[in-house]
Amino acid sequence: MEHIVNTDLGGYLRQMRERIRPEQVGLENRRSRRVPGLRREEVAAMAGVSQTYYTRLEQSQTAHASPQILLAIARALELGPDEQAYLLKIGTSVQAPQQQAPRTDQLSPSTRMLVGSLGNAAVAVLNYRCDILAWNSQYHRLFAPHLDFGLPEIAEERPNLIKLNFLDENVRALYGDWSMESQSNVTYLRFICGNHRHDSQLAGLIGELTIQSEEFAELWCRQRVANCIEGTKLFDHPVVGELELMYHSADLQDGNILKFYHAVPDSPHEAALQLLTVDLDSVRSR
Repeated sequence: MEHIVNTDLGGYLRQMRERIRPEQVGLENRRSRRVPGLRREEVAAMAGVSQTYYTRLEQSQTAHASPQILLAIARALELGPDEQAYLLKIGTSVQAPQQQAPRTDQLSPSTRMLVGSLGNAAVAVLNYRCDILAWNSQYHRLFAPHLDFGLPEIAEERPNLIKLNFLDENVRALYGDWSMESQSNVTYLRFICGNHRHDSQLAGLIGELTIQSEEFAELWCRQRVANCIEGTKLFDHPVVGELELMYHSADLQDGNILKFYHAVPDSPHEAALQLLTVDLDSVRSR
């Protein structure tokens, strides 16, 4: 039997219901409440569905619902756009996946050229599982100078960015706010699961992280969802010091994801980022 990523509708609804405080939606928060967040009957009433039907959804007695009902529940639970999209993916009827040609995770020549041409940024190409398929020297020296630069070229040894973030102490130490970074990683991975629910490799990645990292396992159980495609991160690099970098993700024509970090032009952070193009041993000796 094919290993399917666990995207449990009932568990997700329960987590989202329990995070909403009654006063957020105009309800009185009485001391007699015995459960965190909203009651099932309150969500059902706000969504315009019967309590019995909503209970069946939350108890996983009903595998899926219509998009209209799910959107009504999403509004009642005050879900954000990414959370709403995720609910629709895991809550509607899923057809058996069609047979597809195996993905080779190969880069097109234009993508490889792009990575080499963005000289003022730290650039990598990832697949949707966050395996690193290519990186330029700045990205390599920013995140993982302790790894061989050629690893992304070896399919069996490609670094996975989320695994590095959770399981590699050298990479973890880079982040100025590891708590925020860890949450961002897990919410993105949960979002991806909505699109790739039959991916055995993705299921294997989640299983490995759950076993090897208690932090990941605890965050995964929260079932928070977000598609993290841009923002700002603070790094504490052991060679060039503090770096405040903006990051962006963009879908590429070959099906992969371009990830790049850059700094405000003419800022000390840009100067520090550019310093990563210099041989690290020569920098340390100064």
